[in-house]
Amino acid sequence: MPIVNFFFSLYRPLARWYRLPLTLMMLLLTMPLSDAGSVPVKGELGSIIKERKAVELTLKNLKKQLDEYQTKLSITSRKESQSLKILENIRHQILVLERLINENQQYMSRLDVDIDRLSGELDSNRTLHRKVSEDFSRTAVSVYKYGKNRETEHLFASGSANEALIRSQYMGFFSRAVKGDVQKLQRAAVTLENSRMTLEHSYREKAAAVSEQQKQLKTYDETKKEKENVLAELKKNKKVYAVQIAETEKKRKTLQSRIQGLVMAEQRVVAAEQERQRKLLEARRLEQQRLEASRLEKKRLEAKEQEAKLRSNEKKTVASQSVTGKKDKKKSEKQVEPSLSRQPARVVPGSQDMELEKVSVNFERAYGSLPWPVSGGVVAQRFGSVEDRDLKIVKTNNGIDISVPAGTSVRAVSGGKVVQIAYMPTFGNIVIVRHPNSYLTVYANLGSLRVAKNEVIRSQQLIGVSGKMPEGGSVVHFEIWKGRVKQNPEQWLRR
Repeated sequence: MPIVNFFFSLYRPLARWYRLPLTLMMLLLTMPLSDAGSVPVKGELGSIIKERKAVELTLKNLKKQLDEYQTKLSITSRKESQSLKILENIRHQILVLERLINENQQYMSRLDVDIDRLSGELDSNRTLHRKVSEDFSRTAVSVYKYGKNRETEHLFASGSANEALIRSQYMGFFSRAVKGDVQKLQRAAVTLENSRMTLEHSYREKAAAVSEQQKQLKTYDETKKEKENVLAELKKNKKVYAVQIAETEKKRKTLQSRIQGLVMAEQRVVAAEQERQRKLLEARRLEQQRLEASRLEKKRLEAKEQEAKLRSNEKKTVASQSVTGKKDKKKSEKQVEPSLSRQPARVVPGSQDMELEKVSVNFERAYGSLPWPVSGGVVAQRFGSVEDRDLKIVKTNNGIDISVPAGTSVRAVSGGKVVQIAYMPTFGNIVIVRHPNSYLTVYANLGSLRVAKNEVIRSQQLIGVSGKMPEGGSVVHFEIWKGRVKQNPEQWLRR
């Protein structure tokens, strides 16, 4: 509609100055665009929206996590409000808010870049549109002065047939020029309108993001104060406080001990399989040596028998044949010796490893590039020994804990074989996936499973969904092992 209004605004001064008929004006404006190429309507806007979808999805997941923690906190009784579960709830809220604020800040920075770029494009398109409009005005005046009737008069006024032909070609060129100017004007108007719409959309997005950021910062400050109040209440009763800390640590260590036991059991299976393969290869090597020695001995005896026959049949060549026989004998004996020498059996991957290599990534090459087991999560506790400044204790984690909304899909970071499935009342289901070269990945606190034991799975296949935690929300525990050595998962996962 704005484009049509623009054309009529352009028509009015032309009609007043040059008495250009409306029908002629509409004819120019409705000329076909078959030779002009397609005009991408709202193309820039669509591109920008597509780029922001990933960020918006992350923000949505973070807000969902925050809502779950806040809902759980709102229904907590007075007695429960003095427990470590509530403290953990609030601390998770703070982590999610920090990530949310950071993501929103990056989102606004990208919007600023888009707005600057679009403002420049809008200025360029306005300049282009003004130039094309001026060209169109001149063309419209020429059409009025030298329309179809004038073209006929001009042809009949030619001095010769050759001159008439030249004038006819010139008029054709002029007609195509008019058509081209109309198409340029139409394209310029559409481009200008798209730039304006895209810029307005970006300004609205920026205003919404700024408003959201202000709310998040306010909530963040309030939540930090709430955490301090809960800590103060807990520390009033030191005896109860100490008991709760001890119980929490005991549960956490029970989970780690259970997982470590499952990992060690599986690694014993892997080691036994590798030993079986080594012995099998050694037996094959010894059997090949025995067969080779037998073949050479048989060949030596045949040569000796042949030598005896030749010696009896050809008395004249006894001496020469004897020398040759001795040389052959020494040569045969020398050939037997290296074959019988002991060589260590070459250790090759077992049959199961070769099967897994078809579906698994090469872990040695995938360092720092494995996909995350969940999307949109926040690392609530990192790998290794970390001091808890609030509780004044040191926590040791064999993996990482990732805060996510309850029911979040948990996927395999690489293809492999499900070798262990276990259940713990406090921590839900535990799944261990085996990969080639003694690598294992562990997924814990799963509410429901989508895989079975001994199932071969592919990368990013759904393993299960995250289960709810007593303090609200959900936390997925994830570990990576190389043999009996635990790895820092964050160093393996994609940055």
